[in-house]
Amino acid sequence: MSESENKKRRPGYLKQYAAHAGMALSSASEQLKRVGIDYSQPFDFGDADRRRAAARHADRAAFATPIYDPTADDEPVDPETKKHPKFIDSQARREMFKAHLTELEYLERVGKLIPAEEVDREWGELARLVRDTILNIPARIADQLAHETDQRKVQDLLEAEIYQALETLSDPKHTTGDPPADVGTDSTPCARG
Repeated sequence: MSESENKKRRPGYLKQYAAHAGMALSSASEQLKRVGIDYSQPFDFGDADRRRAAARHADRAAFATPIYDPTADDEPVDPETKKHPKFIDSQARREMFKAHLTELEYLERVGKLIPAEEVDREWGELARLVRDTILNIPARIADQLAHETDQRKVQDLLEAEIYQALETLSDPKHTTGDPPADVGTDSTPCARG
């Protein structure tokens, strides 16, 4: 065979490698040239695969920036987890907060925890009820007190009304709305304890 016929007739190494790697001939040719393999001569397919993989990772290295640079701090990377200590700490904190939130949700569902807005609303309603009940005392007994001249009797009337108002507030049936109309109609003095 002449040398010109030998040049025209190429060995099938490129075609075999392309079939081995599962790629087109043009891609195989380009990648093998890039990693320095002459595919006109016999070559080791395993070595070509390793070189291509190394080149692929080397091409991407410029675009890959680690989130935590172990050389930035003088803290070593944990050999077991292969992670930086700051990253491990942040993961632990995130998990701790997730556990706290889960616990709060559980306590709310079983009724041991009440949302702050609901507590504020209930206390506001109770405060309005106390204010209205106490402020209604003078209007209810003003005419009785106007005719009294005995200081002891005025004091007893006031104590009885205040006691009755507090009793009404402590009754669970009357925790909303205005106090009943019969509050303060009894003029008997309250018993002191």
